[in-house]
Amino acid sequence: MNKKYYHFLILIFILIILLYNIINHKYEQFKIKNYITSIEKLNQDIGNNIIKAKEIIEYKKSKAYKNKILKQDKWLKNKAEKIVYITTEEKYNKYIQEIKNNDTIQNSKNSKEIDETYWMTKFKKWLWFIFKIDTR
Repeated sequence: MNKKYYHFLILIFILIILLYNIINHKYEQFKIKNYITSIEKLNQDIGNNIIKAKEIIEYKKSKAYKNKILKQDKWLKNKAEKIVYITTEEKYNKYIQEIKNNDTIQNSKNSKEIDETYWMTKFKKWLWFIFKIDTR
């Protein structure tokens, strides 16, 4: 074998090493760019979540939200709202009769005594009116 053949093999070997290094470098750049884009996307998602969280916090600090929670917890209602309680006609008539009896008794006495359900919550009052359960 002559020298030219060895030179040719050495050049092919160097070419293969150079191609390997170029491809390896390009692959590393691709991985880095891919990682950077994924981090940017994650950063953008976190930024959007922070904005949503701030909006939720502002809403929960608002007076409207506090009123809504108070209405749910304390059974409060606005002046224009009407509450409908579903019950049987017998219980309703019994309740109305009791109210009329209480009104006539209170009117006849002409006293300013406090009603026995005055200190009850609305839920407890309804339990007392409908089921005669005293939960005080």
